[in-house]
Amino acid sequence: MSAEKGSGSDQLDTLAVENDWARPIFRTISLNSARHAVRLEQVFWDAIARLAARKKVKPADYARELMQISLPSGTNLSSGLRSAVVRNLLDEDLRLASLAEPLAIVKLLQLAPTPSFALDRNKQLVRVNDEFVRYLRTAMAKSGPAEKAQLRLDQPAEKIFSELLDVASVECGVSIVVDNYEWRAEARIIAPPPVPVSILVGYLLK
Repeated sequence: MSAEKGSGSDQLDTLAVENDWARPIFRTISLNSARHAVRLEQVFWDAIARLAARKKVKPADYARELMQISLPSGTNLSSGLRSAVVRNLLDEDLRLASLAEPLAIVKLLQLAPTPSFALDRNKQLVRVNDEFVRYLRTAMAKSGPAEKAQLRLDQPAEKIFSELLDVASVECGVSIVVDNYEWRAEARIIAPPPVPVSILVGYLLK
């Protein structure tokens, strides 16, 4: 019986640590020449600290700024501060939503002035940049339009995905095929966010 009690106690201790973000904490903030005791859960104070760091201000100054936002009559300071924090986080989420699109980071990476391609886990070509198209047209001027090109990696895609869990980039041989003509090249390949990674971005090495 004593061993079972000990096991239960350990579980409760673990839950207490994991749920620490919900623990209410009182802090005092000066506002309009008066000091106000504000009670918020730890997660809200953490959010205030993170948002303040992005604005390069002190958390107390940022909390004071949020508390000065016009609120409906009858709203207490704690509720108003919670609402303001969530509103700011929602606005930030909306601003960053476009960057969370699957190909958003890929498009940014392919702004680099070097021929670049993007492949999915099935080795299907999902995107190339203008430099890649120009590269093919120069290299294969006599072998058909670049838009018909097929790209093949020397290594299995899943092997590259696995290696990129531990290293920043992998170099791999690439075959570019248009009609019956094949062009060989080397590429440096990376795996851009978000996680889980589903796309590889490669840069042709000249």
